[in-house]
Amino acid sequence: MYLLNEQQFKLYENIFIETNILSPDYDGVVLILYPDEMNVKLPRHIGSFVEGICKLDKHIHKVATVWHCDYVSGGRIILAPTGEITPYHDANVIKDAVRKGMIRAMDAGVKKPLLIVQDLVQFPDGQLVAILSALESLYAPLQMRERDNLRSFIRLGLHSEEKRTEDFERIIRNAIALERARIFTRDIAGGDPERMSPAKIVEYVKNSFAGITNITIKVIDDESVIAEEYPLLAAVSRAANRVDRHKARVVELEYKPSDLSRVTETLMLVGKGVTYDTGGADVKISGKMAGMSRDKSGAAAVAGFLKACSLLKPPHLKVIGVLCLCRNSIGEDSYVADELLISRSGKTVRVTNTDAEGRLAMADSLFKLSEIAGKELNPHIYTVATLTGHARACYGNYVAAMDNHSARATNHSSRLQVNGGRMAEGIEVSTIRPEDLAVNLGKCKGDDLVQYDTNAKARNHQLAAGFLIKVGGLEGKNIKYTHLDIAGAAGEPPEEPSAVPILTLCYTHKVLL
Repeated sequence: MYLLNEQQFKLYENIFIETNILSPDYDGVVLILYPDEMNVKLPRHIGSFVEGICKLDKHIHKVATVWHCDYVSGGRIILAPTGEITPYHDANVIKDAVRKGMIRAMDAGVKKPLLIVQDLVQFPDGQLVAILSALESLYAPLQMRERDNLRSFIRLGLHSEEKRTEDFERIIRNAIALERARIFTRDIAGGDPERMSPAKIVEYVKNSFAGITNITIKVIDDESVIAEEYPLLAAVSRAANRVDRHKARVVELEYKPSDLSRVTETLMLVGKGVTYDTGGADVKISGKMAGMSRDKSGAAAVAGFLKACSLLKPPHLKVIGVLCLCRNSIGEDSYVADELLISRSGKTVRVTNTDAEGRLAMADSLFKLSEIAGKELNPHIYTVATLTGHARACYGNYVAAMDNHSARATNHSSRLQVNGGRMAEGIEVSTIRPEDLAVNLGKCKGDDLVQYDTNAKARNHQLAAGFLIKVGGLEGKNIKYTHLDIAGAAGEPPEEPSAVPILTLCYTHKVLL
C-alpha cells in the first residue's frame, strides 16, 4: 500500500542496498554519466558497453537516454549525463543529472529502478546528493496521493560497489531521514490554500509528530491571546478571522535530546507561514496572486527541520521552531496602510504596504525568542521566509543569507554557502549594513518604525532583515541571528516546493548521522 505520509521510504522494505547490478529484483538501471576527462570508474560489467555507446552517439552526454543492455537488471540502462563539469559547478550538477535520469526511467515504464551511485573525490557528499535526488524524483504532492492513492514506484535499489559497507548504509539512512523531512515540508508548502489553511497545517503537524517523544507541540489559537501577545500577526490576520479555518495560529515546536547535559547549541527558528497572500488592501494585480499559497514555505521548512531532528536525534542540539501561520485576506476588516500598530516589543510600527505582511507575521515571535535566547546555551536565531521579490531579483533561485553582527563574527553565512554547495542547495551571502537598519526608522511623530520604506529604491531584502533586527529586539544584543530569504529558492508552480534550506541547516549544525 502506498503510504500517504512521509514514512513511505524505509530501508530494507522498499529501499535496498544492491551489490549485484544483474539482480532480477529491478527492471532498469540508472547510471550517472560523467565527462570522459573525469575518468570515473564504471562497474566492471558495463564499462565496455558504455564506452561503445559513447563512440556510437556523442549525444548521450547531453540528454538522458535509454538503451538495451544484457549486462544490467531489466535489460535496460538509462544514461544520465552531467554534461560539462567546470570548477564553477557544485553538487547541483549531480542532483540535476540524477533527477533527469530518474524521470527518463519512469517515463520508460521503470517501476523498480536501480541507481548506481559512484563515490567521487571531487564531490565528497555526492553519493548523499544523488540518493536525495532520486528520492525527490519519486515525490508526488499530498493532495494527489490522497485523491488517487497512487504508487509511483515499487522499490529502489542503490549500488555503490560489489560489497556492503557501513559507510554507504549510513549515507542511505541519512538520505531517507532527510527526504522524509523534505516530504513533510513539501506537503505543507505545496498544499493549496484550503488543504493547508492554518487550521489544517496544525492538524497535519500534530499527526506527523504523533507518538514522537522528543518533540513537544504547543498551539496558540485563541484570538484574544494572539491579539495581545502577537499584535502584528493579529493585524495581518484580521480580515481572515471571520473564517475559523483561516484564523491565525502560532505553533511552537521543541526538540530535546534524551540527555540535555550533552547540548552545546540551541537553535531557534521562526518561519513565515502565510497560507495565502492576496496582498491585503494593497491587493496583488496583473496575475501576481497565483502561486501565493507557497508563501508558507518558510514555516514549512522550519517544521521540516524539526522533523529531521526528530528522526536523526542529534544529541548536541536543542531546537525551538515557531510557525507563524496566518492568511493575508481582503475584507471589510483588512489592515490597511497608515495604521499604527504596537508590536510585542513595545515599538510602534506604521503600516505602509499590506503586501509586506511577512515581516509583521514573524516579528512578535522573533522578539519572544530574542527574550528567551538569553537563558539558552549558545543560542542562534533564524528567520526563514519567502519574504521579498528583491531577493529573487538579486540572486535568482538561490537563498539570500544575512547575518547580524554576532553571527557575522563567526562567518556563519559563509559556512552556510559552502555547505549549501556541498548539499546542492544554493546560498548567497548578503550583508546587512547600517543603512538597512536606519531606513526602517519612523518618519512621523510617534512612529518608532515603518513597516517598509516605500521610497527605498534598492536593498529591499536587506532592509527587511534590518526591520526584523530592530522590531525583534536584536539590535543591541550579542545573540547570533541569521535571516534566510528563500523567496527565489522555495520553488514556484509548476515546480514542486524545494524544501530549502533543510539540507544546509542539517549539514551545518551536524544533524546527520
